[in-house]
Amino acid sequence: MSYILDALKKAERDRLREDPKELDDFASSNWDPYQQPSKSDLPRYLFFLAVLLLVLGGLFIYSRMLNLPQPSVDTVPVKQDLVSAQLAPPAAVPASAEKPLRLPQLQISGHMYIDEGSASNRLFANGRSFRQGDKIDEHWTLINIGVEGIEINAAERSEVLPYR
Repeated sequence: MSYILDALKKAERDRLREDPKELDDFASSNWDPYQQPSKSDLPRYLFFLAVLLLVLGGLFIYSRMLNLPQPSVDTVPVKQDLVSAQLAPPAAVPASAEKPLRLPQLQISGHMYIDEGSASNRLFANGRSFRQGDKIDEHWTLINIGVEGIEINAAERSEVLPYR
């Protein structure tokens, strides 16, 4: 019988919670009003503290940079011999010397660089495809195809030409 009585009391309390009509229904010990959890301002204070520390750290580093001694710029005295040597006219080239080889006229349309020394590296110029070791003309040989340019060689002379 007590189980039935307890169940009836519980049903009565639940009914009163769902539909309170009187002040006693609100104020009775059976009524547990909603209690909002208290909000903490700790995250807000931690955020402002972190921003303040960042600003102060930045100011500290900036002020230390300003206090560093500036490197002195030493002036290098210009030697008179160097200036006069640069202004002197070049010596006449002996007529018996051979004319230096002119660089080949290349119209580079593209290049393909895979890796240093790769057999797949290609140079596309003058409507032809060149690999390392190919003759560009009767004098010049393609020695290396690089990232920034090509290296060509003729007799004892070696030149590096940028792709542009």
